[in-house]
Amino acid sequence: MTESEYQEFLITIGYRYNKKSKSAFNSYEGFHTIIEFNEGESRYGLTLSAYPDNIENLKNKLNSFASENKDHITKAQYISKNKLIRINIKMTIDSEIDREHLKNTAKFIMDLCKSDTLIPLCRVCQRNRKTGLYVIGSVLTPVCENCIVRKRRQYEHRRDMFEKKKQNMAAGIFGAVFGAALGSSIYILLYQLNPFYGIWGGIIAPLSFGGFVLTGKRATRLSAVFCELISIFAFIAAQYVALIAANSIMIENDGGGIAVREAVSLTNMTLTEHSYLNSIILELIVGISIMIITGIAYFLKRSLTRPLKISKNVL
Repeated sequence: MTESEYQEFLITIGYRYNKKSKSAFNSYEGFHTIIEFNEGESRYGLTLSAYPDNIENLKNKLNSFASENKDHITKAQYISKNKLIRINIKMTIDSEIDREHLKNTAKFIMDLCKSDTLIPLCRVCQRNRKTGLYVIGSVLTPVCENCIVRKRRQYEHRRDMFEKKKQNMAAGIFGAVFGAALGSSIYILLYQLNPFYGIWGGIIAPLSFGGFVLTGKRATRLSAVFCELISIFAFIAAQYVALIAANSIMIENDGGGIAVREAVSLTNMTLTEHSYLNSIILELIVGISIMIITGIAYFLKRSLTRPLKISKNVL
């Protein structure tokens, strides 16, 4: 079932589609069932925030339903910590079968809501209060009025704090260079213990990003590009110095004393050897790849610290 087919089908079972969250919802006497369409994970997910009068009885019902429909139910559980009922349905290549599975699961949850054994809850405070449905970030969430007022205040405060931060690119680049230099020093030391195909290069990028944020105050996409480039150049330089240090230690252990010039010459000579050069290039590729991944992960984490937008009540 494609997403467009899925949206059309939702109308037939009484669900409404929300474009911002890419999910659907159905409300019944304070209960809000939410269906998420996740094509990437090949599943549909149905969630309901509620508290049962008998947890074991609810778990037995969920286990029984999952057993009866084990060909398509991948998970049916009650998460006590979050007071959340969650049922996952695996997608098939047949839209008609998907429709039938969704219908059955939606009916099962509706029957639970009508059974007078569940109490609807706010997803945030987990209390039995009148709730609305809000898109917080990109997640459709049932929230009570008290919690949404508090979240809006938090959003406004964090937005104001975020907007007050003015980026200082020059200071940020200086911090990124310092962080990359620190990471390179650590890399050179760790390389002597175990080269390990250059994976220690993953240390350099986060320190470069951290240095930029510490001095430049605010991360942007442009700063991410600068930090990645600085990290890559620092890693290549660190790799060369690490090889010199390794050869210098080898010469010293052979009784040649401290001989930096000889170590540089030996390093340059060995880099002309095809097999040795290939191994060094492999280390560089691995190290740079890890740095790019860790750098992107760090930047995304910083981006997630931005305040999440909160929509109006979608009901």
